[in-house]
Amino acid sequence: MNDTGAAAGGIGAVALGLVILMYQIGRWRGGDPTPRIHFFAGVALAALLFLGGGLFGVMGGAAAAFGDGIGTYALEGATGEVAKAGAGAAGPVTGGEKVAVGGAIVGLCLLALYAGLIRSGRGDLKEPVLRGALVGVFLGASAGLIGMALGLIRTSGNTIGNILINTI
Repeated sequence: MNDTGAAAGGIGAVALGLVILMYQIGRWRGGDPTPRIHFFAGVALAALLFLGGGLFGVMGGAAAAFGDGIGTYALEGATGEVAKAGAGAAGPVTGGEKVAVGGAIVGLCLLALYAGLIRSGRGDLKEPVLRGALVGVFLGASAGLIGMALGLIRTSGNTIGNILINTI
């Protein structure tokens, strides 16, 4: 993708995110009785599960570690030499697969909470949570204050998730 396409995609994502956000603000101003926390929970779901890690980060990190293992196995099988740790120019794979696990766990817990609420008769929560998730994805993927705020949500989710992992 060239720079023009990337810029157009980014501007389009920001425009869509702002349109959905303005729609939600209009609903609140119009007297929507659904508490605002559900919209912001949708934004948090987007940050924890999709942006900068989350489930995609865990899957990507696992795929990278799997590929690294296959490469080491193939190298050792082809040459008969044992691959030395740290022999290559790149360091070991320790990125998203470790950082994103805590956030993904918290995101899945939040998703399970809302799935249970919606299935138990709170169908009115589906739309604000979905709109919040869309706003989180569209505006969180771009730079700016909202992207920075979603970074704080991811960091907090990873911290809470790591506490859960290490205490259970």
